[in-house]
Amino acid sequence: MKSNNLKKTLILLLLLPALVFGVKKILDLRKGASGVPANIVVDSSAPQGKIPSNLWQNLSQGGEEPQDMIKPVIGQIRTLQPKLIRVDHLFDYYHVYQGPNNYNFSKLDGVVQSILLTGAKPMLSISYTTADMAENGQNAGAPKDWNQWYQLVKATANRYSNEKNISGIYYEVWNEPDLFGGWHYGKNPNYSTLYTQTAKAIVDGAGQTSYKIGGPAITAYYANWIKALFKTASQNRLPLDFISWHKYSKNIDDYETDFDNLNKILSDYPQYFNIERIITEVGPNPEPDPAYDNEFSGIHLMALSSKMIGKIHRLFTFEPVDGPTSRSDKSSGWGLITHPSKGQKPKPRYYAIDMLNQLQGQLLPLTGNGSWVSGIASKNQNTIQVLLVNYDSRSTHAETFPLTVQGLKPGQYKLTTYQYLGKSSSKTISVTTNYRENLFLDSNSAVLVELSPL
Repeated sequence: MKSNNLKKTLILLLLLPALVFGVKKILDLRKGASGVPANIVVDSSAPQGKIPSNLWQNLSQGGEEPQDMIKPVIGQIRTLQPKLIRVDHLFDYYHVYQGPNNYNFSKLDGVVQSILLTGAKPMLSISYTTADMAENGQNAGAPKDWNQWYQLVKATANRYSNEKNISGIYYEVWNEPDLFGGWHYGKNPNYSTLYTQTAKAIVDGAGQTSYKIGGPAITAYYANWIKALFKTASQNRLPLDFISWHKYSKNIDDYETDFDNLNKILSDYPQYFNIERIITEVGPNPEPDPAYDNEFSGIHLMALSSKMIGKIHRLFTFEPVDGPTSRSDKSSGWGLITHPSKGQKPKPRYYAIDMLNQLQGQLLPLTGNGSWVSGIASKNQNTIQVLLVNYDSRSTHAETFPLTVQGLKPGQYKLTTYQYLGKSSSKTISVTTNYRENLFLDSNSAVLVELSPL
């Protein structure tokens, strides 16, 4: 018996280093997945102004094919209540430029009209020079004759702001200048020259109508590009109504880091402190990704919206419609809707915007967002709405957390829970002053909770 115990003791001693290493590894894994759990508290008695639906009700159509891609899906897009729809490739795709002082706007007119029929206003990304306009003989190259460029842009602004009498157009100077045309902020071809010439042309073409001008629509947030644009606009007394950039990342913290870095720049340019901040292309991945065909991209958009309230004025979801061919064997494309040749079917991210749109009325203060779970709250007449999202880029984190709604009138309430891409359920509850309940959200899921007095 003693011999057996001795053997067991020796075996345990031999295994002890491995057990210690195993425990340490488990602790390290937990540390790697550590974060702050949510404790959501909503104050129903302190509305903060209109719900900021302008944040998420914007779309950016890419240059998938040189034709009006919005027209076949006007009805489906109108349902999403878009405020702005962005298009680029104005001049090379729609053959506006026919030669010096010779323009044909018929194709671009159709695109703009389709945007208007969705209920949105156009954001015209002023791009690109055609090959015969460019000094290097390639699309998007610097103009060989800046006067020709000026006249083309002036005619475009006059066409839509004056002749078509469209108020509230956003004119964005170029699309991804650091990529298309190889522009730079400090050397030739110089984006400062491009912005100066383009902004002057827009002002001269649009005249006294209502519009906005901005840029630089770079591929990601680059501080030196933003600082250079601030300097160019201020020194040359040019209008600069918004700044824009693109962001594709599955890590929501990346978007917040960009905002924090922007604030550091704005402290040196106080005249632009309240400038409109716009991310004119948004998505979890710049490359084709299965996320665009499943619920992940929808959860990403709702979580991003919840974290960007009060920081970014507008997010533009890229993009409304898939291209005609799949981008890879993994994804049909970035679209909210499949290409008409593939059935014109809404994908999960389409319904994420629809779910965000359910938030109506006044924004309510919400505290206690965690590392994964975040929310947006509103008061629509007497109904309290709380959208809660559990987003995890690793698709592993589930969480149980408390939801507290303060400042309610005592009485009976109908509590309705709507699952994203799922079912709804209702029950009657009694409330004194506060409503409190522990909720469970699986990884990458969302619910809309509504409390309505009976």
